Amino acid sequence: MDQTTAQQQQSPPPTGVTLARPAIVALLYLLNIFLGFSVFVGLVLAYIWRNDADTQEWERSHYRYLIRTFWIGLAVFLGVFIVWIATIFGTAFDQSAQDRALSPAFPLVFVGAIVVWLLGAVWFCIRSILSLVKAGEGKPMPRPESWLF
Repeated sequence: MDQTTAQQQQSPPPTGVTLARPAIVALLYLLNIFLGFSVFVGLVLAYIWRNDADTQEWERSHYRYLIRTFWIGLAVFLGVFIVWIATIFGTAFDQSAQDRALSPAFPLVFVGAIVVWLLGAVWFCIRSILSLVKAGEGKPMPRPESWLF
């Protein structure tokens, strides 16, 4: 046995961070907070990688979970956006307002929409972080079809 072979057998395995593909998608989702578009890259990768031949079943559960996270989050954010627009235009073009004062419901609806938007953002981040942690451990998502966590 030569010296190189002996060193290879005795040296510990390399340590470091290895990113599984579902972790990359989850990181792209979280990076969206700063970039504003990386979630779309993550979604496309999730759709491509979930049907890949070498994708394991635990990875598929992450892709299903992350794809659902995107679509549910998009529905919430679009709903909030529609409420904001309807509230703003409904108030701005209200012909019955004689003194053009804001309706008392306007701040309530507007602040309520902001609260729902913030809760949706927290929900989105929690789901992404949970997927990131589980992917780092190489474990499947326990309930990928869930709306919550």
